Amino acid sequence: MILPTLTHLTGGTGLSKITQNSDIIDLSNHDTVFCDSIQALDWAYRNGLPKMAIIKSNAPSLLWKKNPNIHNIEERWNVEELKKFQNTIPKLSIEAFDAVYSISGIEREMALVILYSIYSFQKVIYKAACLSDDDFTRPRLFIYVDGKTGAAGNIMNTPWDEFLQSNPLFSKIIYTLKDDDWKILTTQGVSYLKRFKLAGIETTIYRLAMKFMKKIPDWVFTKEVLIPNENELNIEIASSLSLRGVKISKIQLEDASENNNIVLNINTSKLYEIVLPIIRTRVKQFVAPSAVDLTVSMFVIHLEKQIKQFGILAAGWDKAILVNKRLKQSVLANAIGNINGLALSYVCKNNNIPLICSQHGITGEISRMHNLLHPFFDNTVADAMFFFNSKFLNISKNIYYNKSRNYMVGMPLRMIRMRFDRTISKQLEEIVYISTNLYSTGFSLSLKTDYIQARSEQDLILEVLSKLPHKVCYKTYPEDNRRYADVDPVLDDVKRAENMELFSNKIDMRYLLYKYKIFITTGATSTLGWPIMSDKPVVFINQKYRYPLTSEAYDSFSKGIFVFNDSDQDFHRKLRSFLSQPIDKIERLWDEKKEARKNMVRNYFSTYKDGGAGKRAAKIILREYLN
Repeated sequence: MILPTLTHLTGGTGLSKITQNSDIIDLSNHDTVFCDSIQALDWAYRNGLPKMAIIKSNAPSLLWKKNPNIHNIEERWNVEELKKFQNTIPKLSIEAFDAVYSISGIEREMALVILYSIYSFQKVIYKAACLSDDDFTRPRLFIYVDGKTGAAGNIMNTPWDEFLQSNPLFSKIIYTLKDDDWKILTTQGVSYLKRFKLAGIETTIYRLAMKFMKKIPDWVFTKEVLIPNENELNIEIASSLSLRGVKISKIQLEDASENNNIVLNINTSKLYEIVLPIIRTRVKQFVAPSAVDLTVSMFVIHLEKQIKQFGILAAGWDKAILVNKRLKQSVLANAIGNINGLALSYVCKNNNIPLICSQHGITGEISRMHNLLHPFFDNTVADAMFFFNSKFLNISKNIYYNKSRNYMVGMPLRMIRMRFDRTISKQLEEIVYISTNLYSTGFSLSLKTDYIQARSEQDLILEVLSKLPHKVCYKTYPEDNRRYADVDPVLDDVKRAENMELFSNKIDMRYLLYKYKIFITTGATSTLGWPIMSDKPVVFINQKYRYPLTSEAYDSFSKGIFVFNDSDQDFHRKLRSFLSQPIDKIERLWDEKKEARKNMVRNYFSTYKDGGAGKRAAKIILREYLN
């Protein structure tokens, strides 16, 4: 496949000067700098950068002290602009998908790959819209930060070097963080007994079946389920299937980067004829005139990489899935609404193997913003989909991209048994605030930039949590992939509060629920499912501009749990007054909502209250897909 090059679309490119760390570098001639790290900026000042230089940043840590020389590069993205940007995406997605899918020879999986590429490129458009025409003609320095990161690699930097490469007065410096420390999610410190108690016997059965069935010859079996990844429900399903004599086999994506035997028959000319005008129109809505051609050319490169990656992933899954004509086979996967899942789907389709997926957590049924993510729902990719509840099933089956048969089986036992995870000690800690303050570093489902969100979090700490007559634990979100080089500045306020303690270990909250009496959390995210299923008092802050509840979910939640709106007048005072009550009074008020909460849980969490989801799903698989 031959694609237009950057030079072809822009008429030429400039060369960035890249300089590695040096003790003798002189930055005294720079007056405008892109930087998102305090440590890197301090280093630049020590190497001659004028204190009066303009620093362009979106990092909350740099913007925190309101230095007039540090400018918020995302300042243009107020609520109204973000609404305009977000609200036009669903229509754009449908039009782009229909247009691409109509091209002769484009299969569904490839049409979705291109749609995913268009959607993910909205993050690039969002960042390009932060630039002015002067950024493309006047001297600019970019301090790129390198350091320890999570599995996603280094996502701490906006690719300003790619945006400004045509500017002959642009330069880039790579700064490596000193005394760097970054940890990822772990179960270290969680006892084996606690992990077993939550995981249950079905997880033990699953692990043992996976281990021993690998050693048994295939001729013993007539049915096989291939598992590329796991979630709580899939483990329970596979456990039940193994007890019914189905072979459970782990598969892993093979490396096919050097041996890609997947041939993608794409009419490239027709593809660009349809897609590029869509992208150009979108870019011109938000981006400075000097950046339009460059941004469109960046999309071409982005799209080429995505299509190439799809081919490599499809070839890798083709190598990983060993088709056995003797066995009835199916694939049971998790979180496949992405290019990797599409590649898996492509291979399964070509080998006539059903691809089955199950719901990962509670979000789509309660979040008002999730219509933006319809192309990424798992039932756009899977042949069959298992759901916890009828709400999410009905939402999913009615999205434009649905292709699967949808079944409602209930929540996995691992979540349902949370209500039995109680400590025998009466000395429970009083309140835990489960933070969902995960920064996006750009376009997201939120109508708040990272800096505005950080200030909102700070206000909650200063106006409510730090003023309560109870001990409050502030549990940080266990961020796996590092967004910013610096520590979240709101944590300084937590540390200064006399009644608050900071818990920043990267341990999932599900292992800690037993320790606390009252839970506080914000936003319609999957985090909410675990504390609600514990049946201890949950105080939920419904944020108008960040992951708000649907109006229907709001009505139900208001009756079943304690809900406060951050848009209400005197919000902080009302929340502080409620949480300042004696803990036992809050618990009594919680008990009064018991019947309403049962209805809420049945509708939005698990239709079946006592488990059995794995068995129900296993029966469906045996009846419909392995018969």
